Amino acid sequence: MTSSAQTRWSAAVLLLLAGLGLVSCTTVAEGVYGMRRTDIVDFPQLQAYAQDYGVGVTPGKSFVLDISYFEFLKRQPLRMQDVAKNHAQPLQLLYYNRAGQLVSYYVNCYAGGFPNLDWNHDRQLEVFPPVTQAPPDSLLSFAELAPFLRTIDGSRVQAMQSFADYTVVVFWSHRMGRQSRRLLAAAQQNLQLAPTTQKAYILYVNNDAYLRHIGL
Repeated sequence: MTSSAQTRWSAAVLLLLAGLGLVSCTTVAEGVYGMRRTDIVDFPQLQAYAQDYGVGVTPGKSFVLDISYFEFLKRQPLRMQDVAKNHAQPLQLLYYNRAGQLVSYYVNCYAGGFPNLDWNHDRQLEVFPPVTQAPPDSLLSFAELAPFLRTIDGSRVQAMQSFADYTVVVFWSHRMGRQSRRLLAAAQQNLQLAPTTQKAYILYVNNDAYLRHIGL
């Protein structure tokens, strides 16, 4: 993909993030939704972010999204571009069942809300697993997502397989500021609703490096 094409693709991602018609994407994102600059994305900084956002750096629970994830999304055929754009978004909440299938899905561009994204506007998050907000798809099973995860210090993750009834994955970043905090809180509160008869596990995936790579 050429640099101009990549720029257009990145702009489409930001447009989905803004979702407010003629209002400037940059103005909306940074002025209203509270996006922050992340000039340095390295191990010490990500550790500090993880602690500040209450995520921590627990092995097997806290990860970083590899920038090669963007290349994977760009390779998708034209018929899958709308789905790929959903998976490119800065803030995501994904619920995978034991088979690794995506069964409930939350993406910032479906959340709505002003001046904060409203993850629970139809009370979907008041049950576990929640009623899906965005249409689930088969583009990215848990097994297909796992190779793009790294430890916070950048090390490759060994093959991952979840034996939980549900694996919850949260994409968060310092770049998204208070919107990340709100999504993390929503995910953690929803997880508390999981029945005691079901095993649910949550993974926190920081994507600051990925967002910087695509120019957001």
